[in-house]
Amino acid sequence: MSDTRSRLLAAAAGLAVLAIGVVLGSGPLRAALLGDLGEQIDTLQTDLDGARAQTDAERARADAAVAYIDGAAPAILAGLLPGSAVVIVVAPGASDDAVAAIGARIGLAGGDLAGTVQLADGWTDPATRPFRSALADQVAPSLVGVDSTDPEEILAEAFVQGSTGAAPTGTDLAEIDAAGADRGAVLWDLLEQADLATGQPAARADAVIVVAGSDGDATAGLVNAFSRYDAPVTVAGAPAAVAPFAPGDAVATVAATGWTVGSVTVAATVAETVVGARPDYADGQVPGILGDSGVPSGADG
Repeated sequence: MSDTRSRLLAAAAGLAVLAIGVVLGSGPLRAALLGDLGEQIDTLQTDLDGARAQTDAERARADAAVAYIDGAAPAILAGLLPGSAVVIVVAPGASDDAVAAIGARIGLAGGDLAGTVQLADGWTDPATRPFRSALADQVAPSLVGVDSTDPEEILAEAFVQGSTGAAPTGTDLAEIDAAGADRGAVLWDLLEQADLATGQPAARADAVIVVAGSDGDATAGLVNAFSRYDAPVTVAGAPAAVAPFAPGDAVATVAATGWTVGSVTVAATVAETVVGARPDYADGQVPGILGDSGVPSGADG
């Protein structure tokens, strides 16, 4: 009985509050009871409604800009990367949406997505550290242009050479020839069998895109290794993931929070790196090469 009585009292109280609200409304009784406070409430409500309308309008403009860029991307990017072999390197924790969007834009720019590679689970597993150290000793003789004795650095260099078939900038040609034409394929096969790498490697790379992930150390290791080679490197990812690499002379960077637009920026940035530039673009910033393309600024989708 007590529970039923409590529910009835609560319902009655709710009805009473509702009735008071209806009675007060915006009439004389409300003004008498609330006075100036009522006017302040009305003003605040008006301001709130205006702010909501402004936010909705800004969101609509941003969505329209993103839709425009997505639709115009084939024309915007056409011919920027004619025949360039581009390799996408996926760092641990990188956005799948970013990887897919960037790969699609490379094709629109006339580039050849020559390979997409990533570190496998064993690369960062603490339990496999002794195994990785032993593997580095076995791999080191197959590398060219690498003098490091640090196991992590050796494996990072093996990842680069295995995924691109390249040699570090300045490596003696005789050393490269002596290593054999299948050097990259052999290295990649070793890394795959050891659960350290996965993906489709490339025979060559004219440009490299490292999609930064949540594992900052792994991303940095990849960026540092790839930057020792001839193919220019663009680091793309969320602003926090890219921040450690910008500004700098060794690599280009693209920070983005949305990849419909961010992927266009990445493709254009890669085109700039191929001709020697190393720009750093913040989220929504239009690359210099697209300066006259009519791309709306400030879009972040």
